[in-house]
Amino acid sequence: MAESIGLKTGDARFWDAADLRAQIDRVFDICHSCRLCFKFCGSFPALFEMLDAIAEKRRAAYLAEHPEVVEAAMRKRAAAAAAPSPAHEGERAEGFGDEMPEIVGRARDLSEEQVDRVVGLCFQCKLCYPNCPYTPPHEFAVDFPRLLLRWKAHRVRRESVPWRTRIVRNTALLGGAASLAPGLAAWALRSRLPRWLMERMLGIHREKLLPPFAGETFSRWWTRRLRPPLPEPLPLREGVQEPVPLRVALFATCLVEYNEPVVGKAAVQVLEHNGVEVVYPEGQGCCGMPLLDGGDVDAVLRYAEKNLAVLEPWVQRGYEVVIPSPSCSLVVREEYPQLSPGAAAASVAARARDLCDYLFRLGRDGRLRRDFGRRLQRVKYHVPCHLRAQNIGFRGRDLLRLVADEVEVIQECSGHDGTWSMQKEHFEESLHWGRKLFAALQAGEGPCAACTDCALAATQIRQATGLRAVHPVVALAFAYGFDVEGAREALEAVAEAQ
Repeated sequence: MAESIGLKTGDARFWDAADLRAQIDRVFDICHSCRLCFKFCGSFPALFEMLDAIAEKRRAAYLAEHPEVVEAAMRKRAAAAAAPSPAHEGERAEGFGDEMPEIVGRARDLSEEQVDRVVGLCFQCKLCYPNCPYTPPHEFAVDFPRLLLRWKAHRVRRESVPWRTRIVRNTALLGGAASLAPGLAAWALRSRLPRWLMERMLGIHREKLLPPFAGETFSRWWTRRLRPPLPEPLPLREGVQEPVPLRVALFATCLVEYNEPVVGKAAVQVLEHNGVEVVYPEGQGCCGMPLLDGGDVDAVLRYAEKNLAVLEPWVQRGYEVVIPSPSCSLVVREEYPQLSPGAAAASVAARARDLCDYLFRLGRDGRLRRDFGRRLQRVKYHVPCHLRAQNIGFRGRDLLRLVADEVEVIQECSGHDGTWSMQKEHFEESLHWGRKLFAALQAGEGPCAACTDCALAATQIRQATGLRAVHPVVALAFAYGFDVEGAREALEAVAEAQ
């Protein structure tokens, strides 16, 4: 029975180059024979085309060397065509055995450069994993996205990370610098000369819409805000045996801290309105997803250990960890325990919740207030890939149904994935993979709000369609009547007072 090492970097086999190549060959051959995941990204079509090309080349060479095989096949076909067909009703099919030996392309025939091409086209949406019939506990133990990250990790160890890549993936450096001069940062993001320089120096496509930097970070807002007394929570619904705790530690994520603080503000407002105590642990940083996408697992491990040291004491005190970004919740819940096996990662992962999942559970317990002052009419809700990969349900949709007359669910990838779509060589392709989502959002007539849990997907949506997509918790805060500065315009067009 095969075993998937995943991201268990402490396992000696993880860094064994021969073992890695053996796993690449094994998994690539399984994927080539299955082909179920052809539609998720460019990696699979590229893999299939390369192996098929090898098979066709060998087939042609074999037939050229053995004309008798072709002649025998032609005789069989001619005999079959001349034979009288028996009377029958319905369809008839004739089967023939192989007319030539099996000549196929195998993954072991691929060069390292060809494997690199497959790896480079993967943008880690991770949708192949929940759709694959051969993931653990199946004996094939296929884990395609983590296997490709392992290949990247080996490359990073051999070649290190280019300086420009380190800068682009250092969210604290970029966000911290931009927060000091947000006006200048905004000018640089929309002006031609700075964008040309960014493309030349950092490889960021000059036309790529980048997340805006906020004038005030979430942590600064948290420090200066007034904390009203918490209202009494609603009584538990009868029969609830294990209610969610009414105290949470907010893991805000980089995008909330520097780019979309409105999501963090809305989360705090909604949680506290429902009697939930919210703490914002000091010292938390990036979850490490941008670095993980590039295979820099050693750096991700440092990020993980820092965040675990910050969050684990709160978990021990009975707090849930709520995370408003699906990519970050996926890393904390599923990748930290592999990268940093131990009690801290296990306990934090067990108590980590996607924000909308926590609010849904609160409603299931009967403790989510329904005193909404506004109601939305039509909403189109995009389900982020990293939410789908966690198999926790579409809780953003479920919450939106509380405040909207109609909620349409769109399960299509935006094609963004961290810094992948920002790169000059992948920008156009990223829009290609998001085209179904963009078309679905633009279909129909009349005013309609767009929602997604993923801030980067929202950026991609705005790039392609001009629509401003907001987080479901922002829509919920708006319905309660809270101020949602920066997102109000996207919601007011489809809102009505209760």
